[in-house]
Amino acid sequence: MKLLIHLFLLSLLSLCAKDIEPYKFIQASEAVSDFVKVGGKLIIGTEEGIIDIYDLKKDKLTDQVILKKQKSIMGDNIRSLILSVDYLDGKLIFIKRLLSTVRELYIYENKKLTKLLDESKGMELQKIKFVDADTIMMATMDNALILFDLKNKKIKYKKQLNLASFSDFAISEDKKYIFTADETPQITKIEIKSGKIIDVFNKANKRDVFSIDYKHGLLLSGGKDKRVILYKTPTSYKMTKGSFFIYAVALSPDGSKAAFVKNENSEISIIDTQTLEEKHLLKGHKQTVFKIDFHTSNELITADEADKLMLWKLK
Repeated sequence: MKLLIHLFLLSLLSLCAKDIEPYKFIQASEAVSDFVKVGGKLIIGTEEGIIDIYDLKKDKLTDQVILKKQKSIMGDNIRSLILSVDYLDGKLIFIKRLLSTVRELYIYENKKLTKLLDESKGMELQKIKFVDADTIMMATMDNALILFDLKNKKIKYKKQLNLASFSDFAISEDKKYIFTADETPQITKIEIKSGKIIDVFNKANKRDVFSIDYKHGLLLSGGKDKRVILYKTPTSYKMTKGSFFIYAVALSPDGSKAAFVKNENSEISIIDTQTLEEKHLLKGHKQTVFKIDFHTSNELITADEADKLMLWKLK
């Protein structure tokens, strides 16, 4: 009963939320599959084997990685999906999906493209992030974490978490811990250096977790149960709800705001993490939003399955 009253009060507060439309669109070469903003650069992976490197300050495309087309079983020349991208210190890393569904890992640096892992490894890589300039963390579809040494092109360790399909991970700001989620109601905190499990968060989500973020000591999750959970610890949390599956969530750098895809109309709710009050409602997406990224406490970039990214300012 208390939960129902709480959710009712939150619904009343949401009526006061301020509707916001994007102030700018960035055109990608093809339908967007992933993006990352690092400093003034925006790296955009696409579904057609093209990666755009966009300079936000100059407001223009400054470089591109265009992968060769592959011949399908029907004889058509098609490009491969770019599954995940990241960028650090002039190094661009990305995962390419082959037609066989096996993945390859690449690095692009000083205009040179190098393949780090090819299809012979048989890895179904799904997401990558830099830990530092010489180390990356990777996750596979079958829910294994792989710490990889870029300098020596060597796997430091591979840790199989469980048999559920991987959903998402987030790395702490100090790069000491990774929080990983899968198609269960559980999130696992792991020490990156050792691969040791530190904590398990499984008290609040009731079904598959789709998206997580970690900022400023807060862990945010959303998933199939329509619940948006803000954890301080595995046993201390707050909750609000959307009206549809929560496909994407994000926290502001200072942890003061949380964003999540609220409904079937792909509207994005911005809430205060202390009160859970909805402050803003972002309207403009027509397709399923798969990624939200705060780059300041009042600025966001979002992407759906179309070929444009949307930039927002919270007023």
